[in-house]
Amino acid sequence: MRTLYALRVPADASSEPTTSRALQLATNAALNSDVPEVDSLSASPGSRSLAGVAIGKYADLTASEFEELFSATAIEVVPYFGNTQDQRDGYYALEDIDVTRAAPNESRIQRFDGSLSQAGTADSHRRAVYTNPQPVDNAFGSTSTAEIGLSATATGVEWWDKTAGTREAATVQRTVTGEHGDIDIYDATEPSFDSPVLLHDIAYDQEWQADARCWDDYDRSKTATAADGATIDSVWQRVFVTSHSFAGKPVLESQRLRLVFDVASQQLQASRWSSSNSQYESVSLGSSSWQLDGISLSRVGVERVTAQTRWVDTSGSATHTLDCTVKRGWDDALFTTPPNETSPPSGLVTRLDPIAADSDQTAAEVVDIVANSEVQR
Repeated sequence: MRTLYALRVPADASSEPTTSRALQLATNAALNSDVPEVDSLSASPGSRSLAGVAIGKYADLTASEFEELFSATAIEVVPYFGNTQDQRDGYYALEDIDVTRAAPNESRIQRFDGSLSQAGTADSHRRAVYTNPQPVDNAFGSTSTAEIGLSATATGVEWWDKTAGTREAATVQRTVTGEHGDIDIYDATEPSFDSPVLLHDIAYDQEWQADARCWDDYDRSKTATAADGATIDSVWQRVFVTSHSFAGKPVLESQRLRLVFDVASQQLQASRWSSSNSQYESVSLGSSSWQLDGISLSRVGVERVTAQTRWVDTSGSATHTLDCTVKRGWDDALFTTPPNETSPPSGLVTRLDPIAADSDQTAAEVVDIVANSEVQR
């Protein structure tokens, strides 16, 4: 079995080098945008086709996940690997994909054909979290930390100054247990230099475990039962683009915190992962007349997911907007005031305070890879 990031590649999928297919490579994409500028390029020798067929009741969901992952502009490269190591394993940029139904009215058979371009391997590159600590307008607190989460399975973790080439030790501030394993929390304000990069090594199959994520819940439970009685891991769709059209409710997760945005009923449902009970347990929000009025995704990355949320005071007609970011391993969401908005009213602060992070800094982190040749001493 092979996996692309966290998506299981259908068993019959082929992954062969190609030099003949035309590629659409998303280049110079605007930050936080899912409408990239596109250059038409000839396939390079390092490119390969990933083609396959998704079959079954949820084939359209599987195909949509692949299509969105290939279209994501906030994700630089992803691991492509198998349960037995071979020369195809590595970090890949996803360049183009076509998804078609086997027949116009048949959603249970979906064909996909995409292009992968190898950017490196775990032997030639290190994983890197690029940061740019900066202040944010946060009415919920003033703790001056810029924390980022990293899977506790990562090794060789250290801060790197990409300008001077120097390194400093990276201190684990604390370790938390998330839905898929332990997560170490680091503070990007710890190093003595600006814009530090958190270098680390991590197994391909461990990357997605700690990542933040966005789901479309299709208005159904996350698990389902197959015809043979087996439990299907997830029948929610992973969302990778801000332009996703939701069939159900948007769900944002940090591995510690789950937020379900039920706009139809004007409710934000919050829960936190309980390691002792191995399940999400409900968190009560503050008592207030402020209710959810809308949500719009603005960034979907693996290290953080951000959405702009709209709120309405049901006791009157006032409305307010807050940006909401969930980050790897955080217990709370970072609710910040957008540049063209005023500070949130006290009732809205009361409503969100039980799940609001108290930091007035953000690391503005972005995950990528860096060549060993660049970071060697």
